[in-house]
Amino acid sequence: MNIRMLDWIIIGAGIHGCTTAAHLAYADPSLTRDKRLLLIDSGPGPLSAWNTMTERVGMKYLRSPGVHHLHPRVRDLFSFAKRNHYYSSHFSGSSKKPSVSLFRHHCAKVIEEMDLTSCFEQAHAFNIDRCGAYWMVDTERGTLFTKRVVLATGTKEHCSLPSWLPAADQGGACHIHQKQEPEPVRPPATVIGGGMSGVQKALDLSRRFPGQVTLALRHPLRVWEYDAAPEWMGGKYRQVCRNTSTFSERRHAITRARRSGSITKNLYRQVQRQQGLGRLEVRQDPIRRVTSRQSHWLLHGSAATWEARAILCATGDQYHPAQNPLLFRLINSCQLPLAPCGYPALAPYSPVWARGLYVSGPLADLAIGPTARNIAGARTAAACIQQEAQHACT
Repeated sequence: MNIRMLDWIIIGAGIHGCTTAAHLAYADPSLTRDKRLLLIDSGPGPLSAWNTMTERVGMKYLRSPGVHHLHPRVRDLFSFAKRNHYYSSHFSGSSKKPSVSLFRHHCAKVIEEMDLTSCFEQAHAFNIDRCGAYWMVDTERGTLFTKRVVLATGTKEHCSLPSWLPAADQGGACHIHQKQEPEPVRPPATVIGGGMSGVQKALDLSRRFPGQVTLALRHPLRVWEYDAAPEWMGGKYRQVCRNTSTFSERRHAITRARRSGSITKNLYRQVQRQQGLGRLEVRQDPIRRVTSRQSHWLLHGSAATWEARAILCATGDQYHPAQNPLLFRLINSCQLPLAPCGYPALAPYSPVWARGLYVSGPLADLAIGPTARNIAGARTAAACIQQEAQHACT
């Protein structure tokens, strides 16, 4: 059996996992130099899933401002952009949201600077358990032992699919965030969903297939600049936690503060422009059912019926920790505390689930608040994990 001893294992090498790794390596470069930190992900490299998904939806600019990125130094992306001659066209709006190309380039620089690639292992973690003072992580490549584990798994493997969606084996219909690579899109195409992913994909397709793309919505487009109000990136959640006494109240506050299924003003203006040019049709008509007709699908809404050869759903996710087999086994074997909503029961700004076990991303909802799942939340969680680990060592 291949047995390895480590200080840190981070499960998940997306934005949250890489941000945590970068913060830890920045504070203690010997972690990566001596290979005492390990990033595990089923993808081929750090941020591989994020890169694939942003490419798939045709994302041009991030929703997060330029101060939110992997590096612990807040202004690092701006300094990097200046050194590498990225001009104003690579930033959008007054909050200077970076272009995807700039953000990717900066991520690659941080990963190289922190030597994260040499600490990455493509593997699937299928079991985690306590083993004395250590944590034991089982993968198909062997058993690992570590002092600390960070769970930074995402939600994209739990896609929310409409009940009327045709079976995957019939072809031409898929969820935009599914793990499997979808078939090439053939027009006419219909995109379902009015959030960032759906609208970006509809705009991307409307440029490729003008006049042959429909964006189907259940409600009018909702315009918010961020997926949570800017004040939630500051100390507002700390104030909420002081004024609430239960996890249910905190969950309610988080749900109310999140602006899921919304888009930015810039994307809204692009939709209006493509509509005006006749390149994109927007239908506010909930789909009731779908039937097949030779090589096409017929989508039956409440008010109309239209054809599509490709149906792309951007209808969110149905993530719940208990749906993840790894987490389900871990929760039961270690009797980890859960809130009534089924998420880790955590103290405010303390993403510590058990001694030596930390969380980031969706699992840190109750610790970090409404921003837990975005890049701002990744930075907050990473800083908290680093501080908690230093405190535990003193």
